[in-house]
This record gives sequence, C-alpha cells and structure tokens, in this order.
Amino acid sequence: MSSDYQTVTVEQDDTICVVRVARPKAMNAVSVTVLVELADAIETAASESQTIVLTGEGEDAFIGGGDIKEFQNQSGVWFRSEFREAMSDLEDAIEGSRVPVIAGVNGVALGGGTEIALMCDLILATESATFGLPEIGLGIIPGGGGTQRLAHLVGYLKAKELILTGKHISATEAEDIGLVNETIDDDDFQDRVDELAVELADGPPVAQWFAKKSVNETRAQLESGLELEAALAGLAFETDDKEEGMSAFVEKREAEFGDWD
Repeated sequence: MSSDYQTVTVEQDDTICVVRVARPKAMNAVSVTVLVELADAIETAASESQTIVLTGEGEDAFIGGGDIKEFQNQSGVWFRSEFREAMSDLEDAIEGSRVPVIAGVNGVALGGGTEIALMCDLILATESATFGLPEIGLGIIPGGGGTQRLAHLVGYLKAKELILTGKHISATEAEDIGLVNETIDDDDFQDRVDELAVELADGPPVAQWFAKKSVNETRAQLESGLELEAALAGLAFETDDKEEGMSAFVEKREAEFGDWD
C-alpha cells in the first residue's frame, strides 16, 4: 500500500483497515487526486483486510462535496475523461471489493460525499451528519452515480425531490428514507463503527463476498444508467448554467440562471 498519498490516510489494524479522506481544511472535498488515491487505497486494503471503513478526517466532514475550484473552468471532455473515469475506478474498488466496506459518515456528506457513501455496503452516520445532492444549484447534475443509486435505495419520487431541489437532509431523515443503516449519537459513533467492523471481520469471508455480489446484482440496468448519467453530466459542464452556478458558488452569491436559450 502506498505511503505517498497526498489526500488519503490508511490505518491497518489486523483484519480491519480504516481509509480516511484527509483534506479537512477543504471539508475533505473530492478532486481527481482524491478519487485516484481512494481507489488505490481501497483496492489494496481489500487484499489485506476483512473489513474496510471509509471515513473523513476531522469532526466536520465525511466528504463535503466536489472541489468546485477544480471543476469551475473544466470542460465536459475533462469531466468524462478525467473525473468520471477516476470515479468509475473508485466504484469498481468499493463495489467490486470482496470484503464489506462501511461508510462511517462522521459529518457533512454532500454531492460526491453522498455518492461515495452510496457505493459502500453499509452506511453509519453521526446524528450531526447531513446528506444531499446539491449539484442542481451549480447548474449541473450528480455525476458520480447519485441519480442511479439514490433512486434504487429510496425510490424515484424521493430521489427526484432530493436531486431537483438540491436540499440537505439530516442523518435522521436519511435513516427514515432508507439512505442510512443507522444513526448514532456523535459521542458513541466511533465505538459503534468499530463494533460493526469487528463483527463483519469475524464473519465468513467467502459467504460475505457472495452475498454482497448477489445483492449488488439486483440493481437492474445500473451500468447503462451510470453511462447515461456520465454523458449528461459531461454535457452539463458545457452549459451557461454550469458557468453561472459555479461562479456564484465561488463568489458566494445567489446564482441567476437563464432560460433554455
């Protein structure tokens, strides 16, 4: 496992590996580098561990979203060839892993944060955590599988509500709609994550792998849906809406979107 990561830390303890996104000053925001390093760390950990915990460094954020400053001046070609390819590699690392991957959502999980949590096998969240896919306010759409995995978990209507409004929801509401397995008091969170990780690590590894693979196969047409999402997300990067939405975000003002013309 590489010790040269810039944005990720790894802690191996017997059969359990904890992988952290380590950009606390940027709310652990997702960049291409983060995605590449996460995929490498998780793929390597899967060959050396029985359970992986994916979480964020610090107490404020799991993954606070995408790195808007990296996105702002990029094209649709960049999105599809660089960012989405890196996200796809992370999807393969998490969902293709033979061992369970727990998302320990210890704070804000917005945009790519919610999308990456959705790739994991189980999601535990602190009571203070928040979830959401706010990309619509930037003039783009979720491009890391959010439109597909969220609809599968919570249903089409609730998924459309969250995606079209971009609203943030509490961990409690996320649990109520089936987005989170368990919401835990902040003070007890780490103990509960550790407890679940040990429970899974003590389980039968081959049966867990087969069970994970079988459940994942229930998502009919996921691959074609992800391809469509990636294509449309890339196109959105070429629009005036994207330029206005991201400029407004960086400038800390309300976006003023135009019409179809």
